Amino acid sequence: MANFSGLKYLFFLLLILAVPAYAYSEIIVNDTVALSGEEILIKVETKSGYFAKGGKIVEFSVNGKSIGSVLSGGDSIAYKIFKTGGPGMYTVSARCGKDTGSGVILVLKKNSKLVFIDIEGSLLAVPFAKKPINSSREVIRKIMNSYPVIYLHTGNIGLREVREWLRQNRFPVSAVLSWQTGDIFTALNKKGLKIKAVIGSQAVFDSANANKPEFFGFDEEDSSKNIKAWQDIEKKLR
Repeated sequence: MANFSGLKYLFFLLLILAVPAYAYSEIIVNDTVALSGEEILIKVETKSGYFAKGGKIVEFSVNGKSIGSVLSGGDSIAYKIFKTGGPGMYTVSARCGKDTGSGVILVLKKNSKLVFIDIEGSLLAVPFAKKPINSSREVIRKIMNSYPVIYLHTGNIGLREVREWLRQNRFPVSAVLSWQTGDIFTALNKKGLKIKAVIGSQAVFDSANANKPEFFGFDEEDSSKNIKAWQDIEKKLR
């Protein structure tokens, strides 16, 4: 698995190098998971190609409605306070001059059971393949009918590149969060959210093991945890 993980890292690296910097949005809106009625900070990064640019006015809107403007700091980060309403997927947009970016806020009820999908550990068909594993997209849509889904980014390449790969391959929209070697599970657990299942690598599962989730992996050393196809996951999560 170690060699395969390295090749997947190189795949995303080549994906970045193949696309010029100007092709990327210069406004990066971080996705967020929040509870209904929670006051959160929406985080936006302002960049010029691969470089930060601070001291810029950033205009924020949620679901098409303006929530005001903020001046980004010298670190290129702009924060905006926002209080969520009822459960659902909120679209966040940010504008800085002519540049725009977007992200989502996944708003949930307390005690919601979540399904986490390790992007690099479960969606790539083979190293360097631009296409995902067969049926993964369709099964994720069906899972979303029963459970909220959160995508986990576990590699070293930026979130925006991974989000672009998901978009190009027409995966259903949801929050894409950094794994942070398991810190994300702790943070969401403190909000009162539950981990129903983890789909991906053994390392990601181990970091969530204290929450006793179901685990579905591909090509794991423990054959009892192996899943041959995404359709098997759909059946087990019904």
